[in-house]
Amino acid sequence: MKISKKLVFIILFILLLSYSLLLLNEGNSKKIIVYNVSVITRGKNSDAWSRMKAGMEQATSEMNVNLNFISLLEENSSSEQKDILEREMNSKTDAIIISPADYTELSSLIENINKKIPIVLFESKIDTKQNIPYVSCDNYELGKILAEEVIKNGNTRSNIGIIKSNLSYSSTKERYDGFIQEISQSKNSYELIEIPLEDSDLYNKIKSLMEENKFDVIVSFDTNTLESIGKAKKYVLNNIKTKVNNIELYGTGCTSAVISLIEENIINSISMQNEFNVGYLSVKSAVLKIEGKKKNKTVNITSTIINSRNMYFKENQKLLFPIIR
Repeated sequence: MKISKKLVFIILFILLLSYSLLLLNEGNSKKIIVYNVSVITRGKNSDAWSRMKAGMEQATSEMNVNLNFISLLEENSSSEQKDILEREMNSKTDAIIISPADYTELSSLIENINKKIPIVLFESKIDTKQNIPYVSCDNYELGKILAEEVIKNGNTRSNIGIIKSNLSYSSTKERYDGFIQEISQSKNSYELIEIPLEDSDLYNKIKSLMEENKFDVIVSFDTNTLESIGKAKKYVLNNIKTKVNNIELYGTGCTSAVISLIEENIINSISMQNEFNVGYLSVKSAVLKIEGKKKNKTVNITSTIINSRNMYFKENQKLLFPIIR
């Protein structure tokens, strides 16, 4: 029996369609793998971590990651981080991303866990020879460019007060070292100063410093402390009728309150890294490590100076107000 060309075409079309549907069903039947990743900060759940968290959430939406973002009850508590690390090690997490609160104290524990579960360090690091991915800017350079900004703003023979910070975590220590190295090459003088934590005591301390006219500049390498000092300075300027010295404020890191205080010229300048990228690339590094793919030990992030003159430049808007796509 002679088969028409039209019938042959129809049969071939049906076979091709059936094969395509079979491949489609096979692709859909493949299980999507979702990785469980725990993120441990070295501070409380505050605005200081919001940009990094936004970057992490962007990465999770692209990489099929279930993110468990864990904040501390106490700022920079290495003992609390130890407890959380041990708990997460015994959970079903596929990787841990952590900003260590102590450069040396957490080293052995993190090294031991890294042999069992992939670990990525972000923002601060530990003393280790293991090839543990580390995502951060050059913190020494961040401190250095802040000192350059202080000098550029006319401080050539000024007395600079540096807020005494916890230098046990690497990022603050490196920023401090970079600042001191650069400022020491100028004719400025500097000394460490203690700042109380309670708001009422902090207000009185800032008021006293502004009345004494001892310091021309105050610098803080802790974002939350910078925010608190800025608020106290603003309150003093708005509520003290007698003339007080308008101390210049500089620091590192960013919160919404810090942005507002820069806009009002209460805080003169900050140096900050691209925190959104820190978060995004930390999650990406964790996924690559889970999947056994090679990754450079250190992922360098860009950093810049933000002040009232440049804060609304397009490139700086992206740093200050990142939008999840």
